[in-house]
Amino acid sequence: MKTIIRRRGAFALSLLLVLSLFLGAGIPSQAARTTGTVKNPILNVRSSPSTSSSIVCKLTQGTKVNIINETTGDDGMKWYDVYFAYGGDAKEGYVRADLVNVAGNVSNTTSSGGSSGGSRYVKPAVALVRSIASTKGDIRSRLEKGTSVTILSSKTGPDDGLTWYKVSYKQNGSSLEGYMRGDLLSETNPGGTASGSNATDVSGTRYINTDGVRVRSIASTNGDIRSRLGKGTQVSLISSKTGDDGMTWYKVSYTDNGYQLNGYVRSDLLSEGTTGTSGSSSSGIAQTPATVKPAVANIRSIASTNGDIRSKLPQGTQVKILLEKSGDDGWKWYKISYTHQGQALEGYIRSDLLNVGSTSSGSSGSSGSSGSSSSKAVAKVRSIASPYGDIRATLENGTKVTILKEVTGEDGQKWTKIAFTQNGNQLEGYVPSALLK
Repeated sequence: MKTIIRRRGAFALSLLLVLSLFLGAGIPSQAARTTGTVKNPILNVRSSPSTSSSIVCKLTQGTKVNIINETTGDDGMKWYDVYFAYGGDAKEGYVRADLVNVAGNVSNTTSSGGSSGGSRYVKPAVALVRSIASTKGDIRSRLEKGTSVTILSSKTGPDDGLTWYKVSYKQNGSSLEGYMRGDLLSETNPGGTASGSNATDVSGTRYINTDGVRVRSIASTNGDIRSRLGKGTQVSLISSKTGDDGMTWYKVSYTDNGYQLNGYVRSDLLSEGTTGTSGSSSSGIAQTPATVKPAVANIRSIASTNGDIRSKLPQGTQVKILLEKSGDDGWKWYKISYTHQGQALEGYIRSDLLNVGSTSSGSSGSSGSSGSSSSKAVAKVRSIASPYGDIRATLENGTKVTILKEVTGEDGQKWTKIAFTQNGNQLEGYVPSALLK
């Protein structure tokens, strides 16, 4: 019996030692951090100082947290940036200050040594802006070399122990905020601007000279794809620069799916004239009405089955043919205009999927087609209120969501932040307000 007791005692001491080592190694080694304990039976830990941000985890009453700094949330309340052990891992997040019993004074505020208010410049060719001070955070933006940012605060990253800056910056006309690692920023401009170190202002109009041209977020084939434009699409030139491939790239503005967007296109994919435009719109086909023939037809971004699906239209949906052309599969395709979920859109459909000259369908009239369309349609949920945002999820029409707030996006349109459940996960994101009812 004495042997068993000794072993249990030794086990308990070992367990305490492991926990102390875990907590000591996991929490940033800054002297005597202020600690607190959870007041409420259940406390939501948030990804940012706002009740509308996503929930990192839930802590129970009495749980100990280490307070890194304090800040004022968008609700005007004081919030703590906290660090704690959860489920065997070290986690970080934000909790409202009035929901925590604090032992001592919080001296490590968000200004973190007076580093706020200064300017820095992006040092590498492309740097990521994160939602939290960690490489595990969502990517909010990609900034090019030389882009100027304003320092709001600094902190030690909980995962890597490096200095991270909370920064504000301008992108596509909007003021945004996020976190950047300190080693990615320089106090002096490394020789670039927001549009590139060798950018030259240009003007004029060009036309896409081949199908499926990818518009990139930066002047590089490594950039994110913002759009795929069809042959003959008109773009306006903003600036030119040499890309990392040695080629000349143009920053262009263009209209895609009703949005006015900017991005980069390689110069050899543009022509000065319209001779390379997509298939001619003959007088016998342009402005001809038609209806969708199969039960469901995919409307594509280009005249190819490789094009992105813009909409799924049900049988009988009324459309108007704008022009016809030969696709890369040898089929004849029609560029059409149509109304979907209250929006006027354009796209491509294979010619054999339309009843040309027909304005109704025996099985599903045009008045009923929009109802069927909405049952099959999908909405893209974005990470920010912008068509530039990363796609977090796609939701079918009829999916129930919780509305968190409505904002004006960087495109000037109304966007709604929503919460929803997908595959058992509670998620949040933004959708155009026009897609909700």
